[in-house]
Amino acid sequence: MITQRQISILNAIVEDYVELGQPIGSTMLIKRHNVQVSPATIRNDMKSLEEQKLIEKTHSSSGRVPSEAGFRLYVNQLLQQPSVEGHQNKLNLSTLYSENHYDISTTLNCLAQLFSDQSHYATIVVGPDHTKSSVIDVHLMKVNTHHIIVVLIHQSGHVKHLHLSLTFELDDMTVIKLSNFMSRNIEAFLNHGNHHYLDAYRLMGFNNTEVAVMLQVYYLIKKHLETETSRIYLGGKYQLIERLNESTVASIQPILQYVESDRITQLIAQVSDDPINIRIGSEIDHNLEGIAIVTRPYVLTNELEGHIAIVGPTAMRYQNVIQLLSQNR
Repeated sequence: MITQRQISILNAIVEDYVELGQPIGSTMLIKRHNVQVSPATIRNDMKSLEEQKLIEKTHSSSGRVPSEAGFRLYVNQLLQQPSVEGHQNKLNLSTLYSENHYDISTTLNCLAQLFSDQSHYATIVVGPDHTKSSVIDVHLMKVNTHHIIVVLIHQSGHVKHLHLSLTFELDDMTVIKLSNFMSRNIEAFLNHGNHHYLDAYRLMGFNNTEVAVMLQVYYLIKKHLETETSRIYLGGKYQLIERLNESTVASIQPILQYVESDRITQLIAQVSDDPINIRIGSEIDHNLEGIAIVTRPYVLTNELEGHIAIVGPTAMRYQNVIQLLSQNR
């Protein structure tokens, strides 16, 4: 059973370790905090915390460092505290979206960089799942006689460019004709544009070359929609790289590897839509140490939503990160 005094000592150890980056001993606690008990009592409480596996002794000194369980107890206390509304750094996401002329990619790139600049940690923004947003228009643009770009416009505002190379030549008028047909009949084309409708296209006056192009465009779009995933926007990778030195490489290198892998997108997809969600070390992956991920959902519009994830070491400034994510809505 942990006492309130031991919780206070644990919190002091966590905060001092995050700030100083070195093991914390009883003498340091007494110097840095207004402790009203004897050094012997502090040492006894630290021994009890160690027995409860909330802090750990290092080989290099007599000090202690927080364990994953210690960090977890600490952040659980932070999450139970009422959020403090501030105005200095408050960011309205809808305003940011409009300021970037309703361009999703630009907005989310900007969002990732803003959160990284304010948190001083790497930040990942997971874009909306555009497979849930219907395609409302298709346009064809000719690059040269053998290459066209298929422009998809989603209801969410997302625009995607697909490239199609042809084995035969295509003139400008044919491209315009096919583009106008697909745009005017977008729903029917996407639902019934496959090879089963060859005769229907011919009855509408399309020649074999035009039909062949429409089939290729149809299957190109279908393949893209079946494999489309939420795009990832990364901000502040340099925040991690700048901290690399002999003492931090062991903890920061796994973070860089994790950020660049598909595993982090899988994790973010699995987190709940709680206002703030925190995963630490083995909670992320049973073989993983040294990484913490703090996530929260965001909403730009009713159809544009995703998650923001701040990634850093387990010795993260959790209070600052939680406050930042809570204030920006």
